[in-house]
Amino acid sequence: MGTKKIFISAGETSGDIHGSNLIREIHKNPSIKIHGLGRNRMVEAGMNCIHDMSSRSVMWLHTLKKIPELWNIFKDCTRFFDEEKPELVILIDYAGFNFYLAKAAKRRNIPVMYYISPQLWAHGSWRVKKIRKLVDRMVVVYPFEEAFYANEGVSVKYVGHPLFDELHTREIDETLVEKMKDGENRTIVSLLPGSRKQEIRRLLPILLESATVIHKNIPSGKFLVSCSNIRNLELIDGITKSFTSANSNKNLPIEIVTGKISEVIKASSLCISGSGTVVLEIANYHVPMVICYRVSPFSYFIARPFMTTPYICLVNAIAKKTVVPEKLMYRDDYKWLASRATELLLNEEKREMCIAGLKEITSLIGTPGASAKAAEEALSMI
Repeated sequence: MGTKKIFISAGETSGDIHGSNLIREIHKNPSIKIHGLGRNRMVEAGMNCIHDMSSRSVMWLHTLKKIPELWNIFKDCTRFFDEEKPELVILIDYAGFNFYLAKAAKRRNIPVMYYISPQLWAHGSWRVKKIRKLVDRMVVVYPFEEAFYANEGVSVKYVGHPLFDELHTREIDETLVEKMKDGENRTIVSLLPGSRKQEIRRLLPILLESATVIHKNIPSGKFLVSCSNIRNLELIDGITKSFTSANSNKNLPIEIVTGKISEVIKASSLCISGSGTVVLEIANYHVPMVICYRVSPFSYFIARPFMTTPYICLVNAIAKKTVVPEKLMYRDDYKWLASRATELLLNEEKREMCIAGLKEITSLIGTPGASAKAAEEALSMI
C-alpha cells in the first residue's frame, strides 16, 4: 500500500488539541502522511504544517482586517490540493474559513469530512444546505447532532467528545488544587471569561462585578480568575487591576491563575463561565456553574429569531433541560449572575440537584475514545 495524504484544517486552540489527538490515532496507520493548518500540538503529533494558525484565532465576524492574510493561506491550501492531491480533507470547527476550504476540495473531487460541527443546531440552521452540498460526512461530538444532521439528509456519525480523551490522560496537580482551596471551609468561586480577547473584554468586567456582590453575601469567598492562555495575561491582569483599584473593590480576595484550568475548576465550589466547551470540563468535575454569553443589543435582536435551541449552554443542550443556570445577555446583568451563583452556593438542595444533573450528563458523554472512532471514520473514507 502506497503513502496516502490527508489534509487537516484547524484554526482554534480547541481544534489544535482535538486535531492532535486525531492525528495520533490516524498515524497508527504508518502509510498515512498528514499536512495542514494548525498549531504546535498538531505539529508535535506529526502534522506537516503549511501555516501556523496560532495568531489567527478570531471569530469569523471579526476577520475583516485579516482577509488578505487569510486569502493567502487559502491560496496556499488550494495549491496544495492541486499539487499533492490529498485523498481526504478533514475540517475541524472554524466554520467561516473551513467552508471555503470545503468548497475548494469539492471542486477538485476530494472527499471532505467535517469533524466537530459548527453549532448550526443552535443558530444558522439554514446553512445545513451548504453542509449537505460540500461535506461528504459529518463526524459529530454531541448525541443530538446526529439526529439533527440525519433529518437533513446529511451523512453523519456520532463518535463522542474528544475533550474526554484529553481529560482522561491529563495529570492533575493535586497539591496546587489543595493550595487554591485555601482550607476546607473556604468558598472558592472561579471566573472563566474565555480564551479569545473579545470574549474576555466582554465578559470579565461582568464576572468581576458579580464577584463583588457574591463576596458581600459570602464574606469567606475567594475568587480565581482563569487565564487559559499566557498571551491573554496582560489583558486579564489589566482589567482585573483596573476593577479592584476602585475604592469599593480593594478588599476583594482575587487571584489570577495562568493555565492549570483543570486545577482551577477542581478547586472551585462554583464556576461562573462563558458558554464554550469549557462547560463540559466543569461538568466532568461535577462542579456547579452559572453560564452567560454577552452580545451587543444589536446582535441580540438580529440573532434571536434565528436561534433554534432554547439553550446556549452545552450542558443544558445535551440534557434537553436546565441543569445549570444560563443567560444570553445584551446588557451587563451581573446581579443575575450573582443571584444564581449565591443560590447554588448556599442552597444545598439546589446545589445537589445541579451536581446530580452533571453526573448524569457525564455518564452519557464522558467516555474517552472519540478520537479513535473519528480516525476510523477518516480512514474508511480513503
